[in-house]
Amino acid sequence: MLLLFACTSVFAQQPIMVGQDLTSEYNRYMKIKKAGVTGIVVFGATWLAGEVICVTEQNRYANDRWDGIDSKEYARLSSEATKLPSYKRGVAMEIVGCVGTGISIFLTAKYGARAKRILNAQGDVVASLGMDLGPQGASLTLTF
Repeated sequence: MLLLFACTSVFAQQPIMVGQDLTSEYNRYMKIKKAGVTGIVVFGATWLAGEVICVTEQNRYANDRWDGIDSKEYARLSSEATKLPSYKRGVAMEIVGCVGTGISIFLTAKYGARAKRILNAQGDVVASLGMDLGPQGASLTLTF
């Protein structure tokens, strides 16, 4: 009987004490991930608004000055509209939105993946936590 208890202690799992460092690291990763998601929404809206401004200003300028007969004249007026300050402001909004969205996607992916890792006391990755969508609905997956 004593031998049985001695053998079980060899195979027993050691409880992992989560230190303050691991918890604060997880919280930091989740804050950055949430900021990334917020950035995707904000910068994506900025990108879309810039596109709308460009198209609206270009069409307004060309339609107000076009005689309705010559299509080459309409193309010239559309090209001329790209020099307007309001069109350039829309292009600037598109660029800022595109770059910001890209950075936000990168932050969300990088720090979201880091937050899903389950670490042991030595800081080694022992498992990962994730979500999966299937025919029965959403499920939580734990991968060792």
